[in-house]
Order: sequence, then C-alpha cells, then structure tokens
Amino acid sequence: MAPAPAPIRLRPSVEDNVPDTFKRKKRGIIYVRVSIARQDMISPELQVGHAQQLADANNIDVVLEPIMDLGESGRGFEERKIEDIKQMARNGEFDVLILWIWSRFGRNLKESLQHLDDLMAYGIEVRAAREDFDGKTTIGRFAIAQMLNIAELESNQKSDQWKDAIERRKTKGLPHGSAGRGKFGYYRCDTCPPPEPGKPMDKCPKCKEGILKLDERQRSYRAIYRRLYESYSFQNASTRSLVLWLRKQGIVNWTGREIDAGDLYSILDSGFALGFVRYTLPEELHKVITREDGTTKTVRKSAHRDITAYLYYKGKHEAIYEDEVECEKVWDAYVARRLSGRDNDDKNHDHSAKYSVSGSLTCFGCGEKMHSMLRAKKVQRPWINGFPDPFDVLFRCTRHMKFKDCPGGGVYVTLKVAEDSVKKWLSKQAEADPEGAESVPARAAQAQAQAGDNGYDDDLLRLQGIEHDLAQIRKKEDKLTEAVLDELISKDAARRKRAEYDTQKSALQAEGAQIKKRIADKPRIIARPDASAFTSVLSLWEVADHADRRRMLRTVIRTIRVNRGRNPETKCDVWSLWEAPPAKPDVVKAA
Repeated sequence: MAPAPAPIRLRPSVEDNVPDTFKRKKRGIIYVRVSIARQDMISPELQVGHAQQLADANNIDVVLEPIMDLGESGRGFEERKIEDIKQMARNGEFDVLILWIWSRFGRNLKESLQHLDDLMAYGIEVRAAREDFDGKTTIGRFAIAQMLNIAELESNQKSDQWKDAIERRKTKGLPHGSAGRGKFGYYRCDTCPPPEPGKPMDKCPKCKEGILKLDERQRSYRAIYRRLYESYSFQNASTRSLVLWLRKQGIVNWTGREIDAGDLYSILDSGFALGFVRYTLPEELHKVITREDGTTKTVRKSAHRDITAYLYYKGKHEAIYEDEVECEKVWDAYVARRLSGRDNDDKNHDHSAKYSVSGSLTCFGCGEKMHSMLRAKKVQRPWINGFPDPFDVLFRCTRHMKFKDCPGGGVYVTLKVAEDSVKKWLSKQAEADPEGAESVPARAAQAQAQAGDNGYDDDLLRLQGIEHDLAQIRKKEDKLTEAVLDELISKDAARRKRAEYDTQKSALQAEGAQIKKRIADKPRIIARPDASAFTSVLSLWEVADHADRRRMLRTVIRTIRVNRGRNPETKCDVWSLWEAPPAKPDVVKAA
C-alpha cells in the first residue's frame, strides 16, 4: 500500500507565528470524591497526590485548587459538582480533568458515560492517575467503560450487603440505624460507660447484641410511657397538655433535649415502648421524577413521613406491658386517633417564613422567637394581593404558646404595628447620617466591625458544612447503603459501620454546638451603611413582596424586640447589625 502523500501545508517554523495554544502547557484540574467526609479522612489527600504526580509526569499545569465532593455518593450526580466542571469546560477554563481512579467519577455506568461524552465533546481530556487509559482510542474507551462497570457492580454488591444486614436486624427484632444507640426511656448497658462525642461506643458481652433495656433505675419510664399512651389514646388528652406535664416533671429526651410536641409524636409513633421495631416501606424511600428533557431519575423522599409509611415488627426488647394483647390494644387505639386527626386536618399548615418580619421578632420576656397566626376567618378583613390584611396577622411568643412559662406572659404584636415600627426606624436611620459612610459614627462602626469579626465568617461556613455533613449521615443512617469499604461487609463490619456513623454524628453535633455558642457569645458587628441604603429600602418597600422585604431587612436588622403594652410607639425596639444584640433574659426552666 502506497504511503500517504506529504501535506501541502506545514506548521510555521518561525516561533513568533506559532499560535499561543501550541506554546502553553495543557491546563488541568483535579477532581476528588469521597462518600464519607470526616475530619481524619486520608482519601482526599491520597487522591490529590496521585493526580498531581500524573500532572507533573505529563507536563500538565494544574490551574485551580482541587474540586472536591466530600460526603457525596457516586451513584448520582444531582448534588455533585460535575455540572460546574462541565460549565468550566464550556468556558474553556481547562484542558484535562484528572481523577484518581475511574470509580471516583461515578458508580453509575449510564450517567457516568453520558457526562464523560459531554466533557469530551467540549474538547476535554479525562484521565485517571491509577487507571490511565487513552479515552480518544477505541480500546481506551472500552477499558474506561469496563472500569466504570466494575465500579457500579461493586456499589450494587455493597448495597445488597447492607440490605441483607437490615433484613437480619429486622428478623432478630432489632431497630436499625441510630435507634440501636438509645431511645427515650431505654438504655443499652449497665456496665459500659455512656457514649462520648467523637469516641467509639464501648460494647461488652451484655450489650453486644444491641437489645435496649427499659429504664427503671431513677424514675419509672414504664409508668411514664403508660400515662402518655393511655392519656392520648383513651382520654383524648392534647399533646400540649402531655408536653406541659413532661416539662413539669423535668423529663427530657434521652439526648438531654426538652421534649416538644414534635418530639412527643416521634416517640409515640415509633411504637418502640409497645414492643415494636419499625422499618420504612420500600415504596416510601424513593420517588421517580421526570426531568425537563423527558428523562427520569430516582430521588430520595423526605424523611418526614407519617405513621402509615412504616411496617411494624415484633421487637426483642421489653415492652411497657407484659401482655402482648394489651400492647396491640393500646397501639390500635393510638393509631386510630392519629389517623383521625390527620384525616380531619384540612388546614394544610405551612411553617415556612411568610411575612417581612418573620424570624426577626423576639419576646422581651424570654428572648425566644415569635410565630405568626391568623385571626379567625369570621372576623378577618379582605385579603390584599393574595396575603392577609396586616391587622389580621398576629405574632405571639412561641415559648408561651408551647409551655406557658414565659416570664413576659406571652406578648403579641400585629404585622401592621411591626412593619410600621420598622419603616419609622428606617426613616430615622436615613435622616440621622446625612454625611454617609464618611461620618464619625460610620467610621467608628467600621473599626468595630473589623475588630469584632474574629473568624465569624469562618464559623458560619463551618456551621454550614456541619449541617451538610449531618444531612449526609442521616441519609446513610436511613437507607443504610453506599459505604466506602475495601472489603466485603460482614455482620460485625456492618455493626461497626453503624457505630461509626453515630460517632461521626456525635462529634459533628458537639462541634456545631460549640460554634453556635461562640457565635451567640460574640455576634457579628458590621459597618453601618450610609443613608442611601436606608433610602433605597424605603423606596422599594411598597412594591416589594414579603420575601424581598425580609431579605432587605436581614441586611440591616439583627432583631426586633417586642414589648408589653398597646402603645405602637413603644411596642417594638429595633436592634441593628452594627450594635451588640440585647441580652437574652434568664429563664428558669420548669423543675
């Protein structure tokens, strides 16, 4: 076969005529993913190290900090940064995407290949440091598909093993997830020390099986549970009256938290004290949604489910009644009332923020937040633009409504009075500083802001990270799937993994509590804006909706303290973000 003819045109031999794209190095970025994010993890550093070695060996210039998805599963792409990487590829910000191994890109063969095709269509070269195949060749493309297929197979096998572990616990009558660590009125062991945040839980032969014991040591939780179930199921007692009784007795949840109505429903809905363990119905775990392009995806359902979303099995622990028939009788009566209350509730309550001052009002007596409520329909005025008349929206002290122990007696304020107070405060601020940000008070506030920050933004970012990590751990506890393991999961390994989740969660919760306390002890002080900022808020107030008003107020107002009395001039005190917050009143809790 004759050789191909020589090209007619050759590349320029003069360096000045060579395009810039031929002169520079290839620009690379490193992508890292781990399924479990924790402080002592080593995997991200290992991945970055191997990827950097590949870049150095191939004369690739890493132009950005490694892009990391920490605590993200490889089975889906919705919550990961792959779309951001694809947008960077469209913008021509890099030439090579470097992975550690192909399973880090994804454990879903179909979607992984689709995203790889998109990146290669933008001219991006994708390489894996430990499994380096040339994706531009047929054999390389085949090898990449096989590695992704193996990753999906391993992920599915681990999922099957977790399902088997859950099935074994179900058969043995044991709860799954964090329920095996403790429950209201139950404890795990007499001899082992109590769990400590950030440390593995000790297990002796007595508690190794994970069977919780009914707590009768200092107070009779058997009698407490019986009163709660019987009062609610047979005497039609309100949850509020039961919560107040618990607070009066000084009874708290097993985590040390005071019990409110939501906690009480969670305790009773579990049926644990009546001898049951519950597992979520398979159809309640996921739902299928359709994307705009017609494709479908499976997403996790909300964890807030009612009592009909579970299957209840006989547990191995001790119930509050010795007779199983009595337990069934009480449970049937409880379920009947719970379902009747659900079916009769046609109010469709929405507890999200609705009004301009939602989340900003606090009670002068206890310092707690205030929540909104509407006047009765028969006395309501006509609605305005789809919202109730401001005179018909009342904000009341949440603590007083729940527990009746607010020292201030439970103050209230209408939305109309609160908004009028805010507008008067904004007008006063706009007139008080005609010189703007160059005035002496503004410069003093700026200096105070610089001196008082001390890592406030870092604390907020870390707090957001902790909340994200806790959400990821809760997902793993709920579905018990997708773990990063280097070997097959045995029964003991599954138990250790659940204990690891609990340890991680305890450590994160303890760290989050410390950060929240640090933020509360030293709140952020910002520089006072100039007069034009307040003028702008006032000019937009009438045309803005409640959500926009709330966002504008959050940039200048720290809190609005509501006082007792009917005088609109003294009803509300506004505290700005450039002054220290008011001291929170000391409230003596119910003994």
